Amino acid sequence: MATYSRRQFFALTGGGLIAAYAAAACGDDGDNDGGATPAENANTPATTPAVSAGVDRGALAIRWFGQSMFVITSPEGTRVLLDPFNDIGYPVPPPLDVDAATITHEHPDHNNASLAGVAATVHRGLTADGWNDIDATAGDVRIRSVRSFHDGAQGAERGRNAIFVLEVAGMRVVHLGDLGHELDDARVSAIGGPTDALMVPVGGMFTIDAGVATRVAGRLGARVVFPMHYKTDAIAFPLAPVDPFLEGKEVQRVGSTDIRISKDDLPGTQTVMVLDYA
Repeated sequence: MATYSRRQFFALTGGGLIAAYAAAACGDDGDNDGGATPAENANTPATTPAVSAGVDRGALAIRWFGQSMFVITSPEGTRVLLDPFNDIGYPVPPPLDVDAATITHEHPDHNNASLAGVAATVHRGLTADGWNDIDATAGDVRIRSVRSFHDGAQGAERGRNAIFVLEVAGMRVVHLGDLGHELDDARVSAIGGPTDALMVPVGGMFTIDAGVATRVAGRLGARVVFPMHYKTDAIAFPLAPVDPFLEGKEVQRVGSTDIRISKDDLPGTQTVMVLDYA
């Protein structure tokens, strides 16, 4: 996976606000979010025991806004916002009527908590010098976090990252944020079992690339995979497009920003579902 210094990145993108955001996301000049030195127990994910994903009560609605930002709506109407972005090129919606929001790390293409409105509970995966170990509920949704890193160097290059696990409608939904490394046995165990829906970065550069994302999806036994954090015509970030990740896979191009999935209707083999951005 190629890496760029901040100076090289500004040259590639031509400067400006988007370049500033992307340079913050790159974090390769020592601007380690969550502190420059990872915690001593950084390799040990939170030890929340694996649990059942709950009772299937209907379909889960998923909307992709671009980059790593999603809103999921549970069968009982609970709405959870995942990794809301600032102005990085995708249309920024007005504040959304959600019950909770999750922020995997404090980079500006993932941490625009203002989009959650004033009534939502915001779950930040990181503290100033480590991780928040989250285990909370919002309506019929259980929200958990698992410790991880933004790079393959124990956070030395781009800092920390939190994986969020949502258990809802009898399904386990996993959002990997800006995961930067393979998943070891401890993290797979902490996630808690086979994954029904996986949101995985595939564009490389600042995160895992298509090859690693493929292996991660396989390790988690993901039934439905939603690729995210890849190059589109809306952003100037030098990410890879989604196409390398799609090669050799069962792919469904949804043709919409929205999809509904339910436990009973999950595909029998792993299927990549490509959404349009909102």
